[in-house]
Amino acid sequence: MESNKRSLPEQNWFWITLLAVTLIAVFSPMLFTDKIIRASDVITQLFWNVKAVKEQSLLAYIRSFPDIFRADWDPLSDGGRTLEGGWNAINLLVHRYLIQHFFPFPSSIGWLVIFAMCWGAAGTFLYCRLIGTGPFGAFVAGLLYVLCTENASLINAGHIQKLEAICWFPWVLLFLEKALRSGRLFHYALAALMLAIQFFHMHWQISFYSCLAVGMYWCWHAGARFLAERRGYTKPFCKDLSLAIVMVILFFSTIAMSFAPLVSWSQQSERGASSVSVAGTEKGIGYEEGMSWSMPPEEILTYFVPGLLGFSRQEGGDVPAPGQVYYWGRMRFTQTNDYLGLLPWFLLPLPLLFRRDRYTWFLTFLMAVTLVMALGKYTFVYRFMFEYLPAFSKFRVPKMILFLFAFGAAVLAGRGIDLLSGGIAERKKVKWWLVGATLCVAAVGVLWFLLRGGAGWLAENAAEYIAAPTRYQQNVGELMPQRYEFMLRETAIAFGVASLYLVILVAWFKKWLPVKAILPLLVLLLIGDLWRVNHHFLILTAPPQADRKVAQNDIVRFLEPRIDHYRMQPLNGENAHYYADYGFANVSAYVTISERRYKEFLESFNLMSGMPDIMNLKYLIMPSADYEAQKRVMASKYEPVFASSNGSLVLENRTVLPKAWLVPSVAEVPDSRQQLSIMNSNPNFQPAQIALTESPPPFPLAPVGKLASAGSARVTVYAPDRIVVEATASSNALLVLGEKYYRWWYARVDGKPVGIYPVDHILRGVYLMPGIHRVEFSFNPLPFKVGKYFTLASLAIFAVMLGREWRLRKRRGREG
Repeated sequence: MESNKRSLPEQNWFWITLLAVTLIAVFSPMLFTDKIIRASDVITQLFWNVKAVKEQSLLAYIRSFPDIFRADWDPLSDGGRTLEGGWNAINLLVHRYLIQHFFPFPSSIGWLVIFAMCWGAAGTFLYCRLIGTGPFGAFVAGLLYVLCTENASLINAGHIQKLEAICWFPWVLLFLEKALRSGRLFHYALAALMLAIQFFHMHWQISFYSCLAVGMYWCWHAGARFLAERRGYTKPFCKDLSLAIVMVILFFSTIAMSFAPLVSWSQQSERGASSVSVAGTEKGIGYEEGMSWSMPPEEILTYFVPGLLGFSRQEGGDVPAPGQVYYWGRMRFTQTNDYLGLLPWFLLPLPLLFRRDRYTWFLTFLMAVTLVMALGKYTFVYRFMFEYLPAFSKFRVPKMILFLFAFGAAVLAGRGIDLLSGGIAERKKVKWWLVGATLCVAAVGVLWFLLRGGAGWLAENAAEYIAAPTRYQQNVGELMPQRYEFMLRETAIAFGVASLYLVILVAWFKKWLPVKAILPLLVLLLIGDLWRVNHHFLILTAPPQADRKVAQNDIVRFLEPRIDHYRMQPLNGENAHYYADYGFANVSAYVTISERRYKEFLESFNLMSGMPDIMNLKYLIMPSADYEAQKRVMASKYEPVFASSNGSLVLENRTVLPKAWLVPSVAEVPDSRQQLSIMNSNPNFQPAQIALTESPPPFPLAPVGKLASAGSARVTVYAPDRIVVEATASSNALLVLGEKYYRWWYARVDGKPVGIYPVDHILRGVYLMPGIHRVEFSFNPLPFKVGKYFTLASLAIFAVMLGREWRLRKRRGREG
């Protein structure tokens, strides 16, 4: 009697476990260490966020759950900023808290990355198994998707949340494919849930591209069924379309608490408004900014020779070691690489030759479309999309879409391995495939010979790039030969690796070695090939001092009893987030995207104008040497009040304004550029006496130029989401608050709602009549308030559906 029990290599869990073990082994240098990834996004932001999570107890985290559904305002960073939607939703991802809290800090940052990669690899594996790929081929696909430098090098840039979002994409397609096969609402709902969770990781551009891919996938399936069934597909199509619409509705209702605020915020952000250029008005963030990081066509060659144009810029790195060359191509500085390994290029033709089903054709189409889109400004395609299709004008970095290219290549490579493992009967076609592979390897060799004899041509035609200095290296005379030799060496290595692959594949064809030996050899060579490139992007560094008591410098000790609700700003290279960790508000800290008004304000910011005064900027931290060099200019406004042991001075702004003040007069200046020009350089601008507004006041105020006191104002309550001011106005006046204007702040004067007006381009203002008033500002954004109820309703629907599915499966188990 034969046993129905499957062997270990036939069990999916075995291969998923092997994927996890492999990834942990490959990335162990950043997991079992007390160092962190050397990336600006990690050092200045993520490190401090993870530190806060580590310090939050499990009980406190559970108790904070109601706060997830309350909008927040961060008063400390970048002059204050909204946290509504995004940060709230990401707190729903419980697994992130568990990893960050229970794993050792700061290596928990690395574990957050690797668990995400394990998840992405597992999703790719299961998707491949669903569409008929054998376990070993699915294993290779899962490994390749997350280990390829296209995705793995995001670690170097510190784009952890981007990588996490990318790793949810295979799960979206997995459940979408299940939905298309089963026609069940449950699977459509799970696809929507996977998309929503991906969205909650706060990388909107990745989510946008994923949604495009889902739409393409569904249309491809519907088109394939129509071609196969013609009129017989009419009724099934109506059902598929209805379920797809429900999936879309569920997706948007689930992300509503993030999406609704995002739409509102984007209209106020630097990417939400039209920018004016010489050619006229451009959409969104403007064509040049929107085309940033378009992939230059010649960099397609880096799929075969990864170091052809150098490697990572290594943000914040050191002067490169001998033989190490940073990226020097046409794209803006880059911290990542597009390499997929050489193995996929040998395997991709196999499905096209021997397994031409809808999956092969779709994945090939996906790769072609995404590669063209990644070229951005170098083709008309992305320009057309940027001009005419929704949302494209909100994003930059067209090459970011290449994670879809990597997914298509990974799955097709897995299918190719599957064909090798099963044996291919059509030996003649295989022979021609090997001839093509040989020609490709020879082409890499020819490229080396062309480069070897093309030094003069490169110096003449690519001097703008090959001789471009970096922030670390300025000697052009040394850079050109270094880069040229690096190109030659990298091309020679690529030729050697490609030749090894070819030898192994010929051994497979000639049956010199058994398939059980050939396939592991290919995988080991793939891992080695990718690791050789990836290690250029896995740079670790000592973390900032996280212990507050140990890390507390003498500047913190000096400022703590003095700063109150004023702001400070380090100008000595220190991280502003370090001081925010002690509760000190700053004017400018690193944030990915800021409000449009505030970005314009910072771009024209002048320390010697009234601009620091209205932002309550009371303290500057400046190197002593810098202050001495500028002392003649700065001494009239800034006074040294403390000398730090680190060689910096604390300067006190003697003209700083309080958190709230009353002005007797306003000047209507509708043009924002004119407002900024007045604040930046007009010596007659006195913000304590006059405010710049964009519209006339609702009632008469004192004429401009008449110096008078409008009264006094005092802040009695200062909380992130609520500020209370007690004001005594001696005449009609405008109460100005030294906080950012943002659409969803509300105000009440003596309990009655009043309007908040933008003042001095970036601040909030409320008009008051003579008398004693209590003015309360509160942050309660309507988009978030409405969106959270849709999200809660959707989550309840998912809970009901999951409960129903569990009961159905339990019943089937009893009946089976």
